[in-house]
Amino acid sequence: MRSPEQDNYQTAFNLVRQRLKQADISERCRKSGAVYQLQEGIITIKFISRPYLIQWPGLDFASSAPEEEVPLRDKILILHYLSKASGIPPSGKLIAFAQLPGCEPYLPVFQKRTIDRLVRTFGKQPENLIAAAQTIGGSKAQYGDVGVVIPALPKVSVTFILWRGDDEFPPSGNILFDRTVENYLDVEDIIVLSEIIVGELCRHAMKTSRTEEGI
Repeated sequence: MRSPEQDNYQTAFNLVRQRLKQADISERCRKSGAVYQLQEGIITIKFISRPYLIQWPGLDFASSAPEEEVPLRDKILILHYLSKASGIPPSGKLIAFAQLPGCEPYLPVFQKRTIDRLVRTFGKQPENLIAAAQTIGGSKAQYGDVGVVIPALPKVSVTFILWRGDDEFPPSGNILFDRTVENYLDVEDIIVLSEIIVGELCRHAMKTSRTEEGI
């Protein structure tokens, strides 16, 4: 029996797929940075370091690792990105989630699911964030005590920042986006994207910890 959440995901997927089928797919790929192979009817897009193949016009997904099934949540996010992409180049100016229009109702959820989890996992050893980021195509960034930038989608990167704690203040963190991000993703999708990346980073940290402990 499917859960209400699964039904909601399926409805969202059906809606965006129908909308995208009516679009000019060559233009959508050009503005989003995806690659469209007309003869083969294949869209190629990189999502958090993994190439995905999307068949056109059916919009069926395949991962670069055939044994991996693409999560429905990821499919929705990628299609939302393809559908919304404006083609505006990154500005180079970063903003926090709290600066996005319409973010207010989502601030507690975003904080809990992303920043708080990031700080819990890496706050005591923030340098470990760099190694975790590198496993998903990220690199070191000059922000905070430790910062990394993750290329999440062709025209959307996400910056993660940590500050070490001291005797007076506990460790803290933040997540920043280029100010053009709202031209590619809605607020809800930005939350989901951030949550997915934080999950990947934390899984790497847990795996590394187990290896070091010989488990």
